[in-house]
Amino acid sequence: MTVSPRPTTVRTVDASTSSEEISQLIASEGAVIVRQFITDSVVTALNEEVEPYLSATITGPLASTGELYKKTVGSRTKHMGNLARISSTYRTIILNHPLMHAVSDSFFTAPFGDYWVNRGAVLQVEPGEKAQGLHRDDSLYGITRYLGPGAPELMVNFFIALTEFREDNGATRLIPGSHRWSEGELAGAVPENTVGALMQPGDAVLYLGSVWHGAGENQSTENRRGLSVTMHPAHFTPMEAHVDLPRDVLEGMTPLAQKMVGWRSWCGYHGVPVWTVRDRRMEDELALKSA
Repeated sequence: MTVSPRPTTVRTVDASTSSEEISQLIASEGAVIVRQFITDSVVTALNEEVEPYLSATITGPLASTGELYKKTVGSRTKHMGNLARISSTYRTIILNHPLMHAVSDSFFTAPFGDYWVNRGAVLQVEPGEKAQGLHRDDSLYGITRYLGPGAPELMVNFFIALTEFREDNGATRLIPGSHRWSEGELAGAVPENTVGALMQPGDAVLYLGSVWHGAGENQSTENRRGLSVTMHPAHFTPMEAHVDLPRDVLEGMTPLAQKMVGWRSWCGYHGVPVWTVRDRRMEDELALKSA
């Protein structure tokens, strides 16, 4: 068995680093931390907007979710979606984030065409939560079982710290380079081989869906809170639908943000419109306005 050398830290860059360099680092190492991905004022606004809804969210997985999901969501962890409806900051700033789209474009546009949000969710690991089992997010797609080496990546996670991420409070743990593992290296997906994504509020760890990772154990007395925005090719159905967005809220969003939540038609690499209504582009058939 050949074992690839494993980095002992997650590479860190500033937000001023070019999207090309950041995308290259993600492609080669599987993950990179971007300092001050969003500003302190945006962190404050997001926390204020989600707080009342997060307080009302149950801790642990919903009873109606599948067995795999129940195994990966701990009993002291909250997953809260519906952000496009409840957070104007998410709608206007996060869904239009230039670096997020530049990186997504570099991974998805050439091989697939348009992309959109798989899910946007606040993930809160509370005191006493055990370490999450290591997993790959792209296991969501059954097609990954049939893809060989060199296949395009199917997901990029933009995981933004809304509180400090420390070793003692459950910082996300990753195995950089594990997206390139061969079958013989999969036995290395163990906690001893992980490194923590240590971040300040506003920093973000960008990682591929094929990277082995999991939330760490929260041994502190504080909540560890992050905002996860996962992007994937628009060929795939998102985990979260936004069919209940009020028209006035939807029309206050940019065309780009509307497309990210499934309210505009998209095109594959061949330029053919998909997600149409009566053979017309959705936005035209619905006479959809935008900010």
